[in-house]
Amino acid sequence: MEQMINLSENEMLTMWKRVMHIDVVRRECSVERDDGIDLDDLLLTRLRQWYAHLLLTAPLDWVPVEDLRAEVSVTADDMGVVTALLPARCVRPVEWEMAGWSHAVTSFVEPDSLQALAQHSLWTRGGVRRPVAVRHDDRLMLYSIAPGASPVIIQARCVAVPGGDRYVCHRDALATLPKWDESLWMG
Repeated sequence: MEQMINLSENEMLTMWKRVMHIDVVRRECSVERDDGIDLDDLLLTRLRQWYAHLLLTAPLDWVPVEDLRAEVSVTADDMGVVTALLPARCVRPVEWEMAGWSHAVTSFVEPDSLQALAQHSLWTRGGVRRPVAVRHDDRLMLYSIAPGASPVIIQARCVAVPGGDRYVCHRDALATLPKWDESLWMG
């Protein structure tokens, strides 16, 4: 059974209302007020925040993972250090591999870590047998390919924002939807 759901923003908003028990079921009358809050706008803001957090932190089998290599721009310097510009849809890298590497990388180190700092030296830098990926906000620094070789991405799997105002996630992620309480109103 397929465990991933793919909902439009309106479908997801309807689900949130159902989970929070604020879904208006009865429709035989209408009441209009202009002195209250725009509940849909508030819920959409919280929904977008929840989904952004889910993409950033949830287990990989709960979120959409795509190979974005066709959307990545890469350059290599004379020493074989590759700079890969991440597409805007990339929330976090998952698995990357360059042509010539003995294996893919699935660990992405922070720029101020000891392992990242070791990449500044030709003698301690990662290479085709022991590649290293350093994660910056908008790019990856990939260490490294053979000097003079063209940078060719074999795979660039990332948690990615789906297009078209879609919400794609595992059904189990719905258990993390907030319930109706005062925290909804706190900023």
